[in-house]
Amino acid sequence: MRRAVFFIVTIVMACASTCAVAKEKTPSKGMLFFYRMGNWTDNYLRRGIDTTYIDLPEHSWRFAATVASTGINTSISSTKPDEQWSLLNSSMPSLDVGFYAGYRGIGFGYSWDVLHAYSRRLNFSFGSKYIGLDFSLQTSGDFSTNIAYNNDVLGKLGTNLVTVSNANLNIWYALNAAHYSHNAAVKQSYIQKKTAGSLLLHLSYMSHMVRFNDTLQLIGTEGQDPIALLPAIMSGTTGMTTRQVAMGLGYGINYTPNKGKVVLHASAALMLVTYSVNHIMYYVPDSLREELPSTAEPMFVLQPAVPVHVTGNVRAAVSWEINRWIHLSAWATGDHIRFRSAAAAGGNMLSLANWSWKAQLNFGVRVGAGRDRLERALGKTVLRQDEVAEIKKSKLPLWLTDFFWSPK
Repeated sequence: MRRAVFFIVTIVMACASTCAVAKEKTPSKGMLFFYRMGNWTDNYLRRGIDTTYIDLPEHSWRFAATVASTGINTSISSTKPDEQWSLLNSSMPSLDVGFYAGYRGIGFGYSWDVLHAYSRRLNFSFGSKYIGLDFSLQTSGDFSTNIAYNNDVLGKLGTNLVTVSNANLNIWYALNAAHYSHNAAVKQSYIQKKTAGSLLLHLSYMSHMVRFNDTLQLIGTEGQDPIALLPAIMSGTTGMTTRQVAMGLGYGINYTPNKGKVVLHASAALMLVTYSVNHIMYYVPDSLREELPSTAEPMFVLQPAVPVHVTGNVRAAVSWEINRWIHLSAWATGDHIRFRSAAAAGGNMLSLANWSWKAQLNFGVRVGAGRDRLERALGKTVLRQDEVAEIKKSKLPLWLTDFFWSPK
Protein backbone atom coordinates (compact mmCIF):
# COMPACT_ATOMS: atom_id res chain seq x y z
CA MET A 1 0.00 0.00 0.00
CA ARG A 2 2.77 2.41 0.98
CA ARG A 3 4.64 1.62 -2.23
CA ALA A 4 1.51 2.37 -4.26
CA VAL A 5 0.98 5.72 -2.52
CA PHE A 6 4.65 6.63 -3.02
CA PHE A 7 4.41 5.68 -6.71
CA ILE A 8 1.28 7.83 -7.22
CA VAL A 9 2.82 10.86 -5.45
CA THR A 10 5.96 10.55 -7.60
CA ILE A 11 3.88 10.48 -10.79
CA VAL A 12 1.82 13.52 -9.66
CA MET A 13 4.98 15.55 -8.87
CA ALA A 14 6.55 14.65 -12.21
CA CYS A 15 3.39 15.68 -14.06
CA ALA A 16 3.22 18.98 -12.15
CA SER A 17 6.84 19.74 -12.99
CA THR A 18 6.26 18.89 -16.66
CA CYS A 19 3.15 21.09 -16.78
CA ALA A 20 4.98 24.01 -15.16
CA VAL A 21 7.74 23.82 -17.75
CA ALA A 22 5.16 23.53 -20.51
CA LYS A 23 3.30 26.63 -19.28
CA GLU A 24 6.39 28.83 -19.68
CA LYS A 25 6.64 29.17 -23.42
CA THR A 26 9.95 29.55 -25.15
CA PRO A 27 10.43 33.25 -26.01
CA SER A 28 10.11 34.15 -29.67
CA LYS A 29 13.02 35.63 -31.62
CA GLY A 30 11.46 39.08 -31.36
CA MET A 31 11.07 38.80 -27.60
CA LEU A 32 14.65 37.54 -27.24
CA PHE A 33 15.82 40.61 -29.16
CA PHE A 34 14.03 42.90 -26.70
CA TYR A 35 15.43 40.92 -23.76
CA ARG A 36 18.98 41.30 -25.09
CA MET A 37 18.49 45.02 -25.75
CA GLY A 38 17.08 45.49 -22.26
CA ASN A 39 20.01 43.65 -20.70
CA TRP A 40 22.47 45.73 -22.74
CA THR A 41 20.70 48.94 -21.64
CA ASP A 42 20.81 47.91 -17.98
CA ASN A 43 24.54 47.14 -18.17
CA TYR A 44 25.16 50.50 -19.85
CA LEU A 45 23.18 52.39 -17.20
CA ARG A 46 25.15 50.59 -14.46
CA ARG A 47 28.48 51.44 -16.04
CA GLY A 48 30.56 53.71 -13.80
CA ILE A 49 28.39 53.39 -10.69
CA ASP A 50 28.94 51.33 -7.55
CA THR A 51 25.91 49.06 -7.21
CA THR A 52 26.40 48.74 -3.47
CA TYR A 53 25.21 52.39 -3.39
CA ILE A 54 22.97 52.74 -6.46
CA ASP A 55 21.17 50.26 -8.69
CA LEU A 56 18.33 50.03 -11.16
CA PRO A 57 14.85 48.83 -10.17
CA GLU A 58 14.30 45.23 -11.18
CA HIS A 59 11.41 46.03 -13.54
CA SER A 60 12.21 48.45 -16.34
CA TRP A 61 8.83 50.00 -17.28
CA ARG A 62 7.30 52.61 -14.98
CA PHE A 63 3.77 54.03 -15.02
CA ALA A 64 2.66 56.69 -12.54
CA ALA A 65 -0.28 58.90 -11.66
CA THR A 66 0.73 62.42 -10.58
CA VAL A 67 -0.89 65.19 -8.56
CA ALA A 68 0.97 68.52 -8.41
CA SER A 69 0.61 72.13 -7.36
CA THR A 70 2.64 75.17 -8.46
CA GLY A 71 2.74 78.77 -7.34
CA ILE A 72 4.54 82.10 -7.70
CA ASN A 73 5.28 84.70 -5.03
CA THR A 74 6.76 87.93 -6.35
CA SER A 75 7.32 91.43 -5.00
CA ILE A 76 8.31 94.66 -6.73
CA SER A 77 9.43 97.74 -4.80
CA SER A 78 10.09 101.42 -5.49
CA THR A 79 12.51 102.86 -2.95
CA LYS A 80 13.21 106.54 -2.39
CA PRO A 81 15.47 108.12 0.24
CA ASP A 82 12.55 108.59 2.66
CA GLU A 83 10.01 105.91 1.69
CA GLN A 84 9.44 102.53 0.06
CA TRP A 85 6.30 101.26 -1.67
CA SER A 86 5.98 97.53 -2.42
CA LEU A 87 3.51 95.35 -4.29
CA LEU A 88 3.31 91.81 -2.89
CA ASN A 89 1.80 89.33 -5.35
CA SER A 90 0.81 85.73 -4.69
CA SER A 91 -0.66 83.42 -7.30
CA MET A 92 -3.49 81.00 -6.64
CA PRO A 93 -1.85 77.55 -6.34
CA SER A 94 -2.69 75.32 -9.26
CA LEU A 95 -4.00 71.76 -9.15
CA ASP A 96 -2.47 69.54 -11.81
CA VAL A 97 -3.56 65.93 -12.39
CA GLY A 98 -1.59 63.82 -14.85
CA PHE A 99 0.30 60.67 -15.72
CA TYR A 100 3.79 59.45 -16.61
CA ALA A 101 5.00 56.47 -18.66
CA GLY A 102 8.65 55.64 -19.21
CA TYR A 103 11.40 53.09 -19.64
CA ARG A 104 14.47 53.34 -17.36
CA GLY A 105 13.97 57.07 -16.75
CA ILE A 106 13.20 57.95 -20.38
CA GLY A 107 9.53 58.74 -20.71
CA PHE A 108 6.68 61.14 -21.23
CA GLY A 109 4.27 62.83 -18.87
CA TYR A 110 1.30 65.11 -19.21
CA SER A 111 -0.93 66.94 -16.73
CA TRP A 112 -4.12 68.99 -16.79
CA ASP A 113 -4.40 72.36 -15.05
CA VAL A 114 -7.71 71.65 -13.31
CA LEU A 115 -8.14 75.17 -11.89
CA HIS A 116 -6.90 76.96 -15.04
CA ALA A 117 -4.40 78.91 -12.94
CA TYR A 118 -1.92 79.43 -15.81
CA SER A 119 -2.44 80.82 -19.30
CA ARG A 120 0.79 79.18 -20.48
CA ARG A 121 2.89 76.42 -18.95
CA LEU A 122 5.59 74.01 -20.09
CA ASN A 123 7.90 71.68 -18.14
CA PHE A 124 10.40 69.05 -19.18
CA SER A 125 13.54 67.44 -17.83
CA PHE A 126 16.01 64.78 -18.79
CA GLY A 127 19.40 63.57 -17.63
CA SER A 128 21.83 60.73 -17.11
CA LYS A 129 23.70 59.36 -14.11
CA TYR A 130 25.81 62.46 -13.65
CA ILE A 131 24.23 65.34 -15.60
CA GLY A 132 20.69 66.66 -16.04
CA LEU A 133 18.60 69.49 -17.45
CA ASP A 134 15.36 70.96 -16.05
CA PHE A 135 13.23 73.56 -17.85
CA SER A 136 10.04 75.35 -16.79
CA LEU A 137 7.96 78.12 -18.36
CA GLN A 138 4.81 79.58 -16.83
CA THR A 139 2.61 82.66 -17.30
CA SER A 140 -0.26 83.64 -15.02
CA GLY A 141 -2.42 86.65 -14.27
CA ASP A 142 -4.32 85.05 -11.40
CA PHE A 143 -2.61 86.97 -8.58
CA SER A 144 -3.72 88.55 -5.34
CA THR A 145 -1.92 91.87 -4.77
CA ASN A 146 -1.20 93.50 -1.39
CA ILE A 147 0.40 96.90 -0.90
CA ALA A 148 3.10 97.67 1.69
CA TYR A 149 4.62 100.96 2.84
CA ASN A 150 8.05 100.83 4.51
CA ASN A 151 7.63 97.04 4.98
CA ASP A 152 4.22 97.42 6.68
CA VAL A 153 1.41 95.69 4.79
CA LEU A 154 -1.47 98.16 4.41
CA GLY A 155 -4.02 95.87 2.81
CA LYS A 156 -5.20 94.10 -0.32
CA LEU A 157 -5.51 96.06 -3.55
CA GLY A 158 -7.33 93.38 -5.51
CA THR A 159 -6.85 90.43 -7.87
CA ASN A 160 -5.78 90.05 -11.49
CA LEU A 161 -3.84 93.32 -11.36
CA VAL A 162 -0.52 91.88 -12.58
CA THR A 163 0.74 89.30 -15.07
CA VAL A 164 3.92 87.36 -14.31
CA SER A 165 5.97 85.18 -16.68
CA ASN A 166 8.81 82.98 -15.46
CA ALA A 167 11.27 80.84 -17.41
CA ASN A 168 14.04 78.74 -15.85
CA LEU A 169 16.62 76.49 -17.50
CA ASN A 170 18.90 74.69 -15.05
CA ILE A 171 21.77 72.30 -15.82
CA TRP A 172 23.35 70.31 -12.99
CA TYR A 173 26.38 68.03 -12.78
CA ALA A 174 27.00 65.60 -9.88
CA LEU A 175 30.64 65.13 -8.90
CA ASN A 176 29.91 61.91 -6.99
CA ALA A 177 27.70 60.15 -9.52
CA ALA A 178 29.33 56.80 -8.74
CA HIS A 179 27.69 56.77 -5.29
CA TYR A 180 24.91 59.39 -5.43
CA SER A 181 21.86 59.61 -7.70
CA HIS A 182 20.45 63.14 -7.89
CA ASN A 183 17.09 61.91 -9.21
CA ALA A 184 16.70 58.71 -7.17
CA ALA A 185 14.03 60.17 -4.88
CA VAL A 186 12.33 62.35 -7.54
CA LYS A 187 12.17 60.27 -10.73
CA GLN A 188 12.93 56.93 -9.05
CA SER A 189 14.83 55.74 -12.11
CA TYR A 190 17.56 54.54 -9.73
CA ILE A 191 17.35 53.19 -6.18
CA GLN A 192 19.72 54.70 -3.62
CA LYS A 193 20.62 51.67 -1.49
CA LYS A 194 23.19 53.34 0.75
CA THR A 195 23.39 56.89 2.13
CA ALA A 196 25.54 59.20 0.00
CA GLY A 197 25.95 62.84 -0.99
CA SER A 198 27.60 64.89 -3.71
CA LEU A 199 28.79 68.33 -4.66
CA LEU A 200 26.73 69.73 -7.54
CA LEU A 201 27.73 72.18 -10.25
CA HIS A 202 24.90 74.40 -11.55
CA LEU A 203 24.43 76.61 -14.61
CA SER A 204 21.12 78.48 -15.01
CA TYR A 205 19.30 80.85 -17.33
CA MET A 206 16.41 82.69 -15.64
CA SER A 207 13.84 85.12 -16.97
CA HIS A 208 11.20 87.05 -15.05
CA MET A 209 8.65 89.57 -16.35
CA VAL A 210 5.96 91.42 -14.40
CA ARG A 211 3.38 93.76 -15.96
CA PHE A 212 0.57 95.79 -14.38
CA ASN A 213 -2.96 95.25 -15.72
CA ASP A 214 -5.02 97.54 -13.47
CA THR A 215 -7.63 99.77 -15.09
CA LEU A 216 -8.31 102.00 -12.07
CA GLN A 217 -7.38 105.52 -13.16
CA LEU A 218 -6.36 108.23 -10.69
CA ILE A 219 -7.59 111.72 -11.53
CA GLY A 220 -4.68 113.82 -12.78
CA THR A 221 -3.97 117.34 -11.63
CA GLU A 222 -4.77 120.28 -13.87
CA GLY A 223 -2.92 119.95 -17.16
CA GLN A 224 -1.95 116.29 -16.54
CA ASP A 225 -3.44 113.08 -17.87
CA PRO A 226 -4.87 110.53 -15.41
CA ILE A 227 -2.53 107.67 -14.48
CA ALA A 228 -3.32 104.10 -13.43
CA LEU A 229 -3.06 103.25 -9.72
CA LEU A 230 -0.14 100.81 -9.78
CA PRO A 231 2.13 102.96 -11.99
CA ALA A 232 1.35 105.90 -9.70
CA ILE A 233 2.49 103.89 -6.67
CA MET A 234 5.58 102.52 -8.45
CA SER A 235 7.01 105.84 -9.73
CA GLY A 236 5.46 105.54 -13.18
CA THR A 237 6.58 101.94 -13.77
CA THR A 238 4.20 99.69 -15.72
CA GLY A 239 6.42 96.60 -15.82
CA MET A 240 9.89 95.10 -15.43
CA THR A 241 11.86 92.37 -17.18
CA THR A 242 15.10 90.71 -16.13
CA ARG A 243 17.04 87.93 -17.86
CA GLN A 244 19.95 86.43 -15.95
CA VAL A 245 22.70 83.84 -16.29
CA ALA A 246 23.98 82.28 -13.06
CA MET A 247 26.49 79.64 -12.07
CA GLY A 248 27.34 78.15 -8.73
CA LEU A 249 27.92 75.26 -6.39
CA GLY A 250 25.38 73.11 -4.59
CA TYR A 251 25.14 70.02 -2.44
CA GLY A 252 22.73 67.10 -2.38
CA ILE A 253 22.31 64.16 -0.04
CA ASN A 254 20.25 60.95 -0.14
CA TYR A 255 19.66 59.38 3.27
CA THR A 256 18.29 55.85 3.54
CA PRO A 257 17.98 53.94 6.83
CA ASN A 258 16.86 50.66 5.23
CA LYS A 259 18.87 50.01 2.05
CA GLY A 260 16.70 52.05 -0.29
CA LYS A 261 13.24 51.13 0.99
CA VAL A 262 12.82 54.75 2.05
CA VAL A 263 15.02 57.58 0.74
CA LEU A 264 15.07 61.15 2.07
CA HIS A 265 16.58 63.72 -0.29
CA ALA A 266 17.60 67.35 0.19
CA SER A 267 19.65 69.63 -2.05
CA ALA A 268 20.36 73.34 -2.46
CA ALA A 269 22.53 75.53 -4.68
CA LEU A 270 24.09 78.95 -4.14
CA MET A 271 24.60 80.70 -7.48
CA LEU A 272 26.18 83.95 -8.63
CA VAL A 273 24.37 86.00 -11.27
CA THR A 274 27.25 87.10 -13.49
CA TYR A 275 25.27 88.47 -16.45
CA SER A 276 21.87 90.15 -16.68
CA VAL A 277 19.79 92.20 -19.13
CA ASN A 278 17.15 94.36 -17.46
CA HIS A 279 14.42 96.60 -18.85
CA ILE A 280 11.72 98.79 -17.40
CA MET A 281 8.45 99.97 -18.95
CA TYR A 282 7.12 103.42 -18.06
CA TYR A 283 3.68 104.96 -18.15
CA VAL A 284 3.13 107.16 -21.23
CA PRO A 285 0.31 109.75 -21.13
CA ASP A 286 -2.38 109.42 -23.77
CA SER A 287 -1.38 112.76 -25.26
CA LEU A 288 2.08 111.37 -26.10
CA ARG A 289 0.98 107.83 -26.94
CA GLU A 290 -0.94 109.13 -29.94
CA GLU A 291 2.42 109.91 -31.56
CA LEU A 292 3.61 106.30 -31.16
CA PRO A 293 2.63 103.24 -33.21
CA SER A 294 -0.35 101.43 -31.71
CA THR A 295 1.77 98.39 -30.78
CA ALA A 296 4.73 100.34 -29.37
CA GLU A 297 5.75 99.86 -25.73
CA PRO A 298 8.47 102.25 -24.46
CA MET A 299 11.26 100.36 -22.67
CA PHE A 300 14.40 101.56 -20.95
CA VAL A 301 17.54 99.75 -19.85
CA LEU A 302 18.11 99.38 -16.11
CA GLN A 303 21.64 99.05 -14.76
CA PRO A 304 22.05 96.70 -11.78
CA ALA A 305 23.13 98.10 -8.41
CA VAL A 306 26.01 95.58 -8.25
CA PRO A 307 27.67 93.66 -11.10
CA VAL A 308 27.27 90.29 -9.35
CA HIS A 309 24.62 89.14 -6.89
CA VAL A 310 23.50 85.88 -5.26
CA THR A 311 20.47 83.68 -5.96
CA GLY A 312 19.73 79.97 -5.58
CA ASN A 313 17.35 77.00 -5.58
CA VAL A 314 16.26 74.27 -3.15
CA ARG A 315 14.73 70.80 -3.43
CA ALA A 316 13.42 68.16 -1.01
CA ALA A 317 11.91 64.72 -1.63
CA VAL A 318 10.94 61.43 -0.05
CA SER A 319 10.68 58.09 -1.86
CA TRP A 320 9.08 54.87 -0.62
CA GLU A 321 9.65 51.56 -2.40
CA ILE A 322 6.64 49.63 -1.08
CA ASN A 323 7.73 46.53 -2.99
CA ARG A 324 9.48 45.84 -6.29
CA TRP A 325 6.30 46.72 -8.22
CA ILE A 326 4.70 49.63 -6.30
CA HIS A 327 6.30 52.89 -5.13
CA LEU A 328 5.40 56.36 -3.89
CA SER A 329 7.26 59.66 -3.92
CA ALA A 330 6.67 63.28 -2.96
CA TRP A 331 8.93 66.21 -3.78
CA ALA A 332 9.04 70.00 -3.81
CA THR A 333 11.32 72.55 -5.52
CA GLY A 334 11.85 76.29 -5.23
CA ASP A 335 13.67 78.67 -7.61
CA HIS A 336 14.64 82.22 -6.67
CA ILE A 337 15.37 85.23 -8.88
CA ARG A 338 15.91 88.84 -7.80
CA PHE A 339 17.15 92.17 -9.11
CA ARG A 340 17.93 95.64 -7.72
CA SER A 341 18.61 98.64 -9.95
CA ALA A 342 21.21 101.34 -9.49
CA ALA A 343 19.88 104.55 -7.93
CA ALA A 344 18.53 107.17 -10.34
CA ALA A 345 19.42 110.85 -10.13
CA GLY A 346 16.70 111.44 -7.57
CA GLY A 347 17.79 108.46 -5.47
CA ASN A 348 14.93 106.20 -6.60
CA MET A 349 15.66 102.45 -6.92
CA LEU A 350 13.52 99.61 -8.25
CA SER A 351 13.83 96.02 -7.10
CA LEU A 352 12.04 92.71 -7.50
CA ALA A 353 12.22 89.29 -5.88
CA ASN A 354 10.46 86.13 -7.02
CA TRP A 355 10.03 82.58 -5.72
CA SER A 356 8.45 79.97 -8.00
CA TRP A 357 7.70 76.60 -6.41
CA LYS A 358 6.26 73.22 -7.29
CA ALA A 359 5.16 70.24 -5.21
CA GLN A 360 4.22 66.84 -6.63
CA LEU A 361 2.99 63.45 -5.43
CA ASN A 362 3.60 60.31 -7.54
CA PHE A 363 1.99 56.88 -7.26
CA GLY A 364 3.70 54.44 -9.58
CA VAL A 365 3.92 50.82 -10.63
CA ARG A 366 6.76 48.98 -12.38
CA VAL A 367 6.26 46.16 -14.84
CA GLY A 368 8.41 44.15 -17.24
CA ALA A 369 10.53 41.04 -17.26
CA GLY A 370 12.24 40.35 -13.94
CA ARG A 371 15.79 39.11 -13.57
CA ASP A 372 14.75 35.47 -13.17
CA ARG A 373 12.86 35.53 -16.48
CA LEU A 374 15.78 37.24 -18.24
CA GLU A 375 18.19 34.61 -16.94
CA ARG A 376 16.00 31.75 -18.16
CA ALA A 377 15.46 33.40 -21.54
CA LEU A 378 19.07 34.44 -22.16
CA GLY A 379 20.65 31.39 -20.55
CA LYS A 380 23.08 33.45 -18.46
CA THR A 381 23.27 35.29 -15.16
CA VAL A 382 22.39 38.99 -15.15
CA LEU A 383 23.65 41.35 -12.48
CA ARG A 384 21.61 41.25 -9.29
CA GLN A 385 21.03 44.10 -6.88
CA ASP A 386 23.06 42.47 -4.12
CA GLU A 387 26.11 42.02 -6.35
CA VAL A 388 28.87 44.58 -6.81
CA ALA A 389 29.59 45.93 -10.27
CA GLU A 390 33.18 45.93 -11.38
CA ILE A 391 34.35 49.41 -10.46
CA LYS A 392 37.80 50.60 -9.55
CA LYS A 393 38.06 51.15 -5.82
CA SER A 394 39.47 54.51 -4.81
CA LYS A 395 42.19 55.00 -2.21
CA LEU A 396 40.61 58.29 -1.14
CA PRO A 397 38.95 58.49 2.31
CA LEU A 398 35.32 57.32 2.55
CA TRP A 399 34.07 60.65 3.93
CA LEU A 400 35.18 62.22 0.64
CA THR A 401 34.02 59.55 -1.82
CA ASP A 402 30.74 58.89 0.04
CA PHE A 403 29.59 62.47 0.54
CA PHE A 404 31.42 64.88 -1.79
CA TRP A 405 33.39 63.62 -4.80
CA SER A 406 34.69 60.41 -6.32
CA PRO A 407 36.78 59.90 -9.48
CA LYS A 408 35.23 58.20 -12.48
